[in-house]
Amino acid sequence: MPAVLNSLEWQTCLRRILFLNSNDNRAVIEAAEIGKMVPPTVEVFRGEEAYRFLLEVICGLNSPIVGETAVMGQFKEFSQQARFPKTPWGAFLRRLMSNLLMDAKRVRHDHLQGIGSQSYGSLVRQQVKGMPTVAVLGAGKLAREILPWLIGKTKVRLFYRNWQHAKDLLDEYPEIQLDQYSEADAVWMQAEAGLVIAAPLKADRVENWVRLQGTSFSKCLDLRGEAASDPVAMMAPVIKLHELFDALRTERERLEGHVEAACAEIKQLVQRQSQQAQFRPFGWEDLYLCA
Repeated sequence: MPAVLNSLEWQTCLRRILFLNSNDNRAVIEAAEIGKMVPPTVEVFRGEEAYRFLLEVICGLNSPIVGETAVMGQFKEFSQQARFPKTPWGAFLRRLMSNLLMDAKRVRHDHLQGIGSQSYGSLVRQQVKGMPTVAVLGAGKLAREILPWLIGKTKVRLFYRNWQHAKDLLDEYPEIQLDQYSEADAVWMQAEAGLVIAAPLKADRVENWVRLQGTSFSKCLDLRGEAASDPVAMMAPVIKLHELFDALRTERERLEGHVEAACAEIKQLVQRQSQQAQFRPFGWEDLYLCA
């Protein structure tokens, strides 16, 4: 999807969402609605349906991991860092973000707490159980999500590209070992280790890095969103993100009651928001999402 005028873009692990208004972005919206946008599978949501969809995403109801917490943290960070236009449309978006966070907290509190370990970290821990050492490529949000599940269970060696992110993690988890990610002179000696790809690296770059290591990797967990379309080839088994999600199908069936109750409350919240005049300084009917 192209960058467009007066829009905001929110990128999650699994989707990209554009916040558009009908006045400035009519041509883009029409192209998406008739399937002329690349990719052609773009979904368009308007007004109340847009608000409902956003709440479901933020609450983790559209995630393979039911009720995951990472996506809400991503949205909170996005709303804090967003550059809102200094226009009525910008004021509308600012209020929209605030209401979404408030309603999402309510839904999560009422229906999505105490449902068990629903996180990327819990999946990773299950897969690397018994491994003496795990190498994590990346020091960003995903690494922060999974580290608490590994600390105390295995040794963690984290290979970073951003020093400040790595330093922040080291301050919080002094048990980890840090190495700068490099494809030039990287030589890490280890008898056996697991590998977790938690950064948006191209497959060929990961493969080159692995060849430079003096380590025997027994398993690789590829947590990249593009793991299926850009697969990593290794001697060790590579478990892709969608394969981890497949293991959650039974768990999702167990939690179906929680999901239905959360969706019912979201429907009520959407109706309530639509009736509040102060929520519509720009006009809710002008809000569009391309996702």
